Amino acid sequence: MSEQKVEIGKAIGYGWDSVKKDFWYWVGIALVVCVIEGIGTGGKGRESMGLLGLFLSAWITSGYTKIGLNYFDGKKSEFIALFNQFKYFWRVLGANILVGLIVIGGLILLVIPGIYWGLKYIFTVILIIDKDLGILEAMAESAKMTKGIKLRLFGYCLSMLGVMILGFIAFGVGILVAMPLTWLATTYIYKKLLIKK
Repeated sequence: MSEQKVEIGKAIGYGWDSVKKDFWYWVGIALVVCVIEGIGTGGKGRESMGLLGLFLSAWITSGYTKIGLNYFDGKKSEFIALFNQFKYFWRVLGANILVGLIVIGGLILLVIPGIYWGLKYIFTVILIIDKDLGILEAMAESAKMTKGIKLRLFGYCLSMLGVMILGFIAFGVGILVAMPLTWLATTYIYKKLLIKK
């Protein structure tokens, strides 16, 4: 395997340039995602809404991840692609739950293991959608892709956290730019690492 690099600056630049190029397209997608995820976290019945949130998150994540992958490959998806990625739904849901439990377990074990496992499996969902893999296959592939670069990926995640915070600070509406920027930047990093394998 050739030397892998996490090109944070180039990833953010790609995300920013892409959002600027198709501004209303990405803002519209981000707005819909915010509304749908908001539905999953609202309401009085926390347990039922928590379950609904898991389902809605897996559904909408499948959509915007597929759109981001297509966009990187030069194909601008129709807006409906945000909603019709049903073939990935159960695998994405299962991956979210399984990886989430692993990360939570690691966080309980003095935090650092949780961060490590979160970085190890960071590309699980995108691999399910891009390569049509099963959950365990995608987790194994993500583990291979992130081997030896977790510290750099951690730096990338901190950078994306900073972007999201800036989005919230910008009167809240900046989040509609920050969200697609982070999706696109993550797609960029994933694709570049895939090429260098």
